[in-house]
Amino acid sequence: MTLGLSDAQKAERKLRLHAGDAASIMAGDYRAVWARFQPGYVDDDLSGEFRVQLGSYTEPFNLAWTQAATGRAIEYFSANPLMRAVWEAIAGRPSTYEANPEELVICKRHPFMACNLDGMTTTPEGHRSVIDAKHVGRSGEAEILRYTPAGVWQATCAGTDWWGLSIICGNKWEPPVFQAVDPLYQAEMIARATECWGYIERGEEPPEAEAAPVLAPKPTPKLRSLHVPVEEDEVYEAMVRQDNWLSEARDHIRAIIGTDAAAKVNAIHRNDMKTLVPPDVGEITLGRYKFNRSKADAITQTVKKLEDE
Repeated sequence: MTLGLSDAQKAERKLRLHAGDAASIMAGDYRAVWARFQPGYVDDDLSGEFRVQLGSYTEPFNLAWTQAATGRAIEYFSANPLMRAVWEAIAGRPSTYEANPEELVICKRHPFMACNLDGMTTTPEGHRSVIDAKHVGRSGEAEILRYTPAGVWQATCAGTDWWGLSIICGNKWEPPVFQAVDPLYQAEMIARATECWGYIERGEEPPEAEAAPVLAPKPTPKLRSLHVPVEEDEVYEAMVRQDNWLSEARDHIRAIIGTDAAAKVNAIHRNDMKTLVPPDVGEITLGRYKFNRSKADAITQTVKKLEDE
């Protein structure tokens, strides 16, 4: 059992534009895409490319690990029996080979667009999303931007508004990254793909630099988690040097903690007053406290400040 595209998959790539063309199309390089549809064109032999082979061999492990770590099911697609065997051994359940033996998804609205999916899953918020397995040397915004064209292309073909990356960085697994499809970027991608496909259908070679490059939208930033020490130790001081607003935030947090119980008790009694006081009572005063009911039945309860407050 070996890796790589099957003969059927290679033949399919001559019938439609695929996700691997997305970056060239968005860069305005229609010629590079047009060239692979010409007679005699031979795809690059990637069997000797270490990074490509590493990513292929780790794909099923990558997605199976992500499924186990996140608890969210992944539908794994692979036409390769070796990769399916690895997935089934680790994930403990079969891939979706029978449902989609060639991993192929053709865009319903634009049938000249297609892709071979790694998998489908859901985001932490429950949105349906395509997911691509990547084994990279480094991760961050640059990597997300690098894979944005293919991710948006896959989401367009699959009819979803989200795309994601399941990342192994070196020897470290990272939580998957999900991005919402930018509708303006997607619209430009579809328009350019349509234009590029027109040259291929007509058998007409595109001129150089037919379209100016379109940059991928900036990815949604990953939210940080700050675990602030209770005591002012060296860790706390280092965190304040990095985020100088943290010391003021700590004062607010301590005040919130200190008044939390009293605030909850206060809210309970205010709600009890609203239900207890009969509707024919419009006003109650007791010391600094005042209860007021408007003609529209809106209730306010205020407490005057002490003179020295």
